[in-house]
Amino acid sequence: MRVFNTKRLLSFLLLVFICQGAFAQADVDSPYSIFGLGQVKGKSMNARLKGMGSVANAMSGKSMINMENPASYAMIDSLAFLFDAGMYFKTSTFSTSTMSERASNASFDYVAMAFGVTRWWRVALGVQPYSAAGYNMVVKGYDEHIGNYANTYKGKGGINQAFLGNAFRLNKHISIGANVNYMFGDSETSTTLSFPDSAYIIPSRRGIDFMASSFMFDYGLMYNTNIGSDLNLSVGLTYDQGVNLRGKQTTFIRSIEAGDDNAVEYTIDTVFYSQNDTARYRMPQGFGVGIALQKENRWMVGADFNWTQWSRFARNGVNESLQDSWRVAVGGEYTPVSTSVSNYFTRVSYRLGGYYEQTYMNVNGHSLNKFAVTFGLSLPLARSLSKLNLGLELGQCGTKADHLIQERYVNFTVGMSVFERWFLKRKYR
Repeated sequence: MRVFNTKRLLSFLLLVFICQGAFAQADVDSPYSIFGLGQVKGKSMNARLKGMGSVANAMSGKSMINMENPASYAMIDSLAFLFDAGMYFKTSTFSTSTMSERASNASFDYVAMAFGVTRWWRVALGVQPYSAAGYNMVVKGYDEHIGNYANTYKGKGGINQAFLGNAFRLNKHISIGANVNYMFGDSETSTTLSFPDSAYIIPSRRGIDFMASSFMFDYGLMYNTNIGSDLNLSVGLTYDQGVNLRGKQTTFIRSIEAGDDNAVEYTIDTVFYSQNDTARYRMPQGFGVGIALQKENRWMVGADFNWTQWSRFARNGVNESLQDSWRVAVGGEYTPVSTSVSNYFTRVSYRLGGYYEQTYMNVNGHSLNKFAVTFGLSLPLARSLSKLNLGLELGQCGTKADHLIQERYVNFTVGMSVFERWFLKRKYR
């Protein structure tokens, strides 16, 4: 018979819902978030995996919640209850060939929990961001008939996902899993056309508010086998199903006028207004493959390849000319002596990794590629199987060619991984 600590579960569930509210406020500050739904984070890997270059497709463990491949849940300790939560701090420098600007932001990154139902069935659930938008850009131009003009682009908000995952161990070597993701959140975008040289041409603004409420699905398969007496080889496959992300959209076009101090704007006329229209975003399908080799409680190394068909992304039937994206990643971790009682630092896990990615953004014939190196640590907590996970990512995205923008960033992730024996077998004499 198993004994379950209900009070602790209720406490953790309360924390999840509190953090879910915090996700709604998650933000980003990047001109790249003007594309598509914003900067897509996808399935945010936990802080442990982020320290290894975000290698995840074939990674699993008794104390790891790996949302990237739901089949990995099957490897979680059947007697344990896992809780994992993290937040990030990011500082970016955006540069062109003539100028640069810095931006910083911080937010919750993910909340997840997992537990065993039977010897062959595991369940995981949580909340994490899918995409975020935050930009304010002015593009100036000149026309010989009207003089100078300016387009101001603004966007904010994001889409979050709450997931419920199930994994089943079919036999000693093979496990399968699936995540059901409920997508929710809202985004606001606007484009303002103004004419600074003319008092007779009225500025206009078009705004689109989108509120998502829909489901998406992803699947995983994992094969594990022992090599010799103490090595384990894993191969993982993932598939993200391309679906229509549905929601409600409000669109308006207005003529506006600024006050004397330019701090207050007045609506002169509403040219067009449509509220609560059904909106459909065609989301791309994608797949991933990975391989990992590990010696339990000592070291692990892995490599991933992921591909997503962003060229099929469309907003209300209109293709947005994105390109297919792909990513190659490698990484690993090493723990000198996990059972040491005399030297704390030999129980610390040290991580290193990196990746190269062709993003879905292509501007003026330039693919805005991204690469990064990552570092990480797992700090064991006293008298506990829980750990504090730290991850550091140093990366670059984009190029300065043809007046484009290059981003160099530092992303620091802090995660808490809680491991407790909540399911116990009673012993009777």
